[in-house]
Amino acid sequence: MCGIGGVIVRDGVPDMMALSRMRSALSHRGPDDHDIVLRGNVGLVHTRLSIVDPSPAGHQPMADSTGRWLLTYNGEIYNHLRLRAQRLPGTSYRGGSDSETLVELLARRGIGEVAELQGIFAFAALDLERSMLHLCRDAFGVKPLYFTQTAGALWFASEIGALLAAGVPAVPRVDALRHALARRWVSGTATVFDGVHRLDPGSTVSIDVRTMSTSVNSWYHPTLDVDPNRAADLAAMSAGQTTALVEEHLRSAVRAQLMADVPLGTMCSGGIDSSLLTAFAREELPHLHAFNVSIVDQPEHDEGPWAEAVAAHLDVELHTVRLDAEGWLAGLVPAVKHFEYPLSYEASVGLAALAERARADGVKVLLSGEGADELLGGYPWMHHRHSADFAARNSAIARFRRVLGRARETVLSKGTTSLPFLPESESYDRAEVTRAVAAYRHHPGVRRNFEADLLSEFRVSLPQILARGDKNTMQHSIEARVPFLDRDLVALCINLPLQHRLEPTRKNPLVELGKRYLPPGLATRPKIGFSFDVSGYLGSRASRAFLEQGLLRDVLGITTSAWRDQIELDPHRGSMLLWTSEIWARLFLGGESVEIVEEALFRSSGRRRPSTESGFEASEG
Repeated sequence: MCGIGGVIVRDGVPDMMALSRMRSALSHRGPDDHDIVLRGNVGLVHTRLSIVDPSPAGHQPMADSTGRWLLTYNGEIYNHLRLRAQRLPGTSYRGGSDSETLVELLARRGIGEVAELQGIFAFAALDLERSMLHLCRDAFGVKPLYFTQTAGALWFASEIGALLAAGVPAVPRVDALRHALARRWVSGTATVFDGVHRLDPGSTVSIDVRTMSTSVNSWYHPTLDVDPNRAADLAAMSAGQTTALVEEHLRSAVRAQLMADVPLGTMCSGGIDSSLLTAFAREELPHLHAFNVSIVDQPEHDEGPWAEAVAAHLDVELHTVRLDAEGWLAGLVPAVKHFEYPLSYEASVGLAALAERARADGVKVLLSGEGADELLGGYPWMHHRHSADFAARNSAIARFRRVLGRARETVLSKGTTSLPFLPESESYDRAEVTRAVAAYRHHPGVRRNFEADLLSEFRVSLPQILARGDKNTMQHSIEARVPFLDRDLVALCINLPLQHRLEPTRKNPLVELGKRYLPPGLATRPKIGFSFDVSGYLGSRASRAFLEQGLLRDVLGITTSAWRDQIELDPHRGSMLLWTSEIWARLFLGGESVEIVEEALFRSSGRRRPSTESGFEASEG
């Protein structure tokens, strides 16, 4: 829901033209309504995607009933009606929006009330009486928020592109870009734009609008929900009992996140996470619509048949986007533009195509299964050492083999070249792991280390997935909600006995629920995920000259010969990251349009630019 932005200027009044450009850059996030409000040296921008109370009563920026506070807000607060009843008794309301609940809550109880919010959000709230502007982001960072200080002004927005449209210089941060090429992402507050910062999840930045001084408050962190007493109580239960608790909490989260006054659907890939969400949502909404992407030219990576089986089993209408090389290539450059970062996951293009289809079918909100794998250890390619150590905990022979294995790994690793790194990002990652280890200090070492590794992913790798989920769905004005990141469900799962989460199979509670509610065989089939091979797509259609003669080499300061050697390596996923980094550089540093970048990308003998009229073929399941 929505795009937000604004500015504090040190002297004078905000530049209305710059704010108008910012608003235009955010229009895809909020096509239903928009406004700009100036108060002294502060300007607030809003573009609205109307979901809860679509009437004019939800217009933003919104003042509270006293006129003291002014709010521009992006997101959904699922417990807003309960907050009205419990925290704001006797308040009179103009409408039924959660935006109004939030601004009245801030006016009557203060910024500290953010800890009471259950939902996904990013907002800027101006306290006119105290001359303070508060920038705030939800617990897990589902909704994005960026800020920067330049030329006597502090700018903020839902997207970096809006900052650039307002006049913030597009200066690359080279060490961060190198880090992104090596590790696919930069965690923490750093971005690949110099001076542009990402607000941490569960944090508030408060700015004195008179002096521009700032202070940061972290009001939520996942480790705060690690509870030794609750863990002990859960450890006394059977696996069946804890699975029942997971079901109860997941159903409650789905029910809460169906809050909408507009059509709502689910992403249903055919995997266990999204299929369970679809099953539980279907019980609440009999006429539920589901959406999926089928990779038609790579059947070995296509989960489409499983999505069709789920839809038939649950009696829901399935809308399928049939994506092939032509459609994927047509969507590549726009996906990079909206992600605002080099793409390392091919699924971003398919996600945008799915959102485009949902929007065309009149749906504004989709439930997504993101977060389940982080909660319950669902990625088989991650945490190998801790997983093996935990599995070997009751066997002396297995533990001995693990010691030998680690010694062999040490020998094999000698002489390898370390990856480039960004010190602050590396320090951030280590700090997250250290904090998670401390939170689980009540558990023995093998279990503690594995649990800490899982928990740290909420702040290290999950933010990239959530950024993709937000930006490539909002690319087509679709709000993606994530029931698995309900705070009560997260608090339950991170205190479950580790063996209940991971044994006899990863994500065991969801597997057991899948056996009960989903088609036979789905819950126990091997994980595929939304992953497929695009190296052939690029190799057959993209122009090598696009890389050799582009901007990225000069930005990174690499010699021509070394750059050609890098291009020759051309590994599967690395190649996509290299191509999309060059696309990113031309779009954001070179200021080229999507059309110009596409012409250069596909310009070579015998190759043609993919059709961008639709980008995919649609069908009904």
